[in-house]
Order: sequence, then structure tokens, then C-alpha cells
Amino acid sequence: MLNIGSLILGACAWLFAGLAIATPKAYTSHRNTLVSFGLCAISLVFQLFEINRRVFLGDYAAIEDTIRAVLIASVALVSITMILNLVALAKAKNK
Repeated sequence: MLNIGSLILGACAWLFAGLAIATPKAYTSHRNTLVSFGLCAISLVFQLFEINRRVFLGDYAAIEDTIRAVLIASVALVSITMILNLVALAKAKNK
């Protein structure tokens, strides 16, 4: 359940970053950027809780099998969120 929540929050982070780029008002753009970063952070925290749950259960094989994918997905989420939000902030600055 935490993995699905993490995916949904990550997609919402990108959605709000896209809205920040598309928004004509600078104030709304800044608000959407903050929401986007917040959703990205919560998404990553969900992954930490999921790993903690697996440690609690002693399912180390599952951690070993999935940790590389989690790392790659986390880096992609943060990188794309940062790029989208930097574009949105640069666009808002030019308004």
C-alpha cells in the first residue's frame, strides 16, 4: 500500500510542477511549486516507511531485490521534480 501511495504522490508532485509551469500567476506558480516539493518529500518518506516495514518483518531478501529500483526511482523523482520546479520558478520570475 505504501508503494502505491508513493507512486501516486510522485505523480501528483509532477502534476503540480506542470501546473506551476502552466499557471500565468506568479503567486499560484510558487504555491504549486511548494506543494510539488512537499508531495515529492512525502513520497520518499513513504518509501522509507516501506523499507522499515520490511526490516521489521525480517524480509531482507525483498529489500535486496528491490532496493536498486527504489534508489533509481527516488533519484528520478527528485531530479525530474527539481527540473520541473526550477523551470516553473524561472518562468514565474520573468513575469
